[in-house]
Amino acid sequence: MRTEMVELTNLCMIKDGDEYLLQNRVKKDWQGYTFPGGHIEPGESIVQSAIREVKEETGLTMKNPRLVGVK
Repeated sequence: MRTEMVELTNLCMIKDGDEYLLQNRVKKDWQGYTFPGGHIEPGESIVQSAIREVKEETGLTMKNPRLVGVK
């Protein structure tokens, strides 16, 4: 059996009309504009992690996030 260690993350595209919420990251390891998001904790669902990360990074509370892609 082959196993591989993986690190799961999410990015959340938040849209209001024609506007999108972006973060301008200033940390040396990952600079520039990106969607809010972060790591999925052990035992946490993708939905739970998306809601938690958006709350931590923006103060916004998401309801009913929708999966739009996996990479």
